[in-house]
Amino acid sequence: MVEARAKEILGAVCLLLSACGGGGAGTGAQPPAANPAGGAGSSSGGGGTTPTQTLYAKSVGLGSWASQAITYTVAGPTTPAEVTSSVSSALLPIGTTPLVAEHAEASLPGALEVCVSGDGESTNVISPINLGVISQSAAVLLDAGWSPVADPAGAWTALAQRGAVLTGWENCGVKPEGAPSPSSLLTAQADGSYAENVYDGNPGTTFNVISQVVPAMQMAAMLTNSGFATTADPLRPMQLYWRIFADGAGRQALIEMGLPRPSAPQSLKGFIALYVPSP
Repeated sequence: MVEARAKEILGAVCLLLSACGGGGAGTGAQPPAANPAGGAGSSSGGGGTTPTQTLYAKSVGLGSWASQAITYTVAGPTTPAEVTSSVSSALLPIGTTPLVAEHAEASLPGALEVCVSGDGESTNVISPINLGVISQSAAVLLDAGWSPVADPAGAWTALAQRGAVLTGWENCGVKPEGAPSPSSLLTAQADGSYAENVYDGNPGTTFNVISQVVPAMQMAAMLTNSGFATTADPLRPMQLYWRIFADGAGRQALIEMGLPRPSAPQSLKGFIALYVPSP
């Protein structure tokens, strides 16, 4: 059933701008342009010589939940897409950074996950899987229409009570076994816990499901500013957090972030992942 669900959602848009870890390059429509206020789009002039840019004013970069403005520039005929930030984060220095992959959802206008070159051979707390991935989530770009919900615990309770199913897109779904595909499938449980099937490989090729269950008490902690200290892998000690964002139309996007704890090695950058609720 999990594999069937995974195949069903493979039609989601995942845009790869260069080959990553041997995976196939995805195709699809580019995100709409936005004006400096983060609203409706504006096209570039000069006969199309100026790349179209979009300002995502409420973006979240790996390492901090503080909103930051990140500008996205579409790919050109010979150049990759890129993002420009005035705030440094774990995988995005100040200035302009080229992207190797991105993931957009038609159900979440004004949201875009962007990935940079890096070691993406893990999915949240599970490592090493999908060996060979060289794309790593750097930020979730959100335009001015998105904001954190005022009551994250209440919002999660509502999702849990309806048994919401969420598709995870860490590392933009890039895997070396084939075309981009979801990284996991999460099901909220009525008691406030959740069960997650993490995908090692691509459905239909080399594929394995790793199941994990997160108790309600841990999820409640991850929704707070303190987070939850994971002990899943002693070599990757992280503090885990969840945040729920909503736009003016009531659409929701969930973001999970893992930040290195003081005892972690310097090489550990943590992770950030976009989760998309099913309608």
